[in-house]
Amino acid sequence: YLSCLFRKKLLSLSQTTFPLLTQKSASDYNNFDREFLSEKPKLSYSDKNLIESMDQSAFDGFSFINPKFEQILDK
Repeated sequence: YLSCLFRKKLLSLSQTTFPLLTQKSASDYNNFDREFLSEKPKLSYSDKNLIESMDQSAFDGFSFINPKFEQILDK
């Protein structure tokens, strides 16, 4: 019964047209919530022991560090 309802819902969604959200330029933030954009960004720090306990092999060969973040660390 539920699979039939799910299938009907999928079919109805496939026939629905959604508005196309376009970005006019790299600095166009019209599709973001104003309250979200007004929040001050905060850097979050993780527990070093927790990070070291995780498998980091997925990051082998990864060498990019954001230059702006390096400036923050140097202060």
